[in-house]
Amino acid sequence: MRKILLETQRVVAFRQAIKVVEDTVKGHPGIMVVWGYSGRGKSSCVEKYATETNAVYLYIENQLTPTALLKQLCRELNGMEPHQKAMAKRIIVEELEDTPRTLLIDEADKLCINGIEHLRDIHDMTGIPLVLIGEPKIYGTLHSRKRLWSRVTKTVEFGPVTIEDIVLLGMKACDLKVKPDAANELLRRCKGDFRPLYHDLRDIEIRAKANAIKEIEQDLVQGLPDRKKKAEP
Repeated sequence: MRKILLETQRVVAFRQAIKVVEDTVKGHPGIMVVWGYSGRGKSSCVEKYATETNAVYLYIENQLTPTALLKQLCRELNGMEPHQKAMAKRIIVEELEDTPRTLLIDEADKLCINGIEHLRDIHDMTGIPLVLIGEPKIYGTLHSRKRLWSRVTKTVEFGPVTIEDIVLLGMKACDLKVKPDAANELLRRCKGDFRPLYHDLRDIEIRAKANAIKEIEQDLVQGLPDRKKKAEP
């Protein structure tokens, strides 16, 4: 099974939206929010964009303090890790003013509000586009605070997997035609999440190759193991 990023409607919407915030003139709002539940393809989309451009991609770990956030961002920009928060922030601003780069902050919903405010400060001082990616909590956090929400120019929701996604993934990643009934069954099994869908399609591809099958029928999907069942002792 080939590893690919589908050009879904959500990915297209992301690319269109980020062009808008990257064209924003300094002094005007240029924050973008990408939100949706886990397994909807947000991180894959953002990581690929970072590899295609000079954008800075930062993954937020649990319980990351504002000081640790600024140190990590500083390290990504120039390899330095100042111990003082003010120093790290000053270096970040100087670096981004010299070489403007879009900031992609993944799992931003894990940040405390002070951490988000520091990122807003950096955005305000440099005019660089700031993209905050996370689960629905990030949307609610920003929307509930006028000072933050007034700077949000674009939002992109990564919704659940669709029938179209399943058919396209089967074709692009596995060279398999997924019939409508089979696609519906896969949709029921994955519950809108790409991760279990990848596992199912991988199993289907193995069986299809073993039996020289090119079109996936519903019965083949129904024969897949129930991934929720516990392994036998």
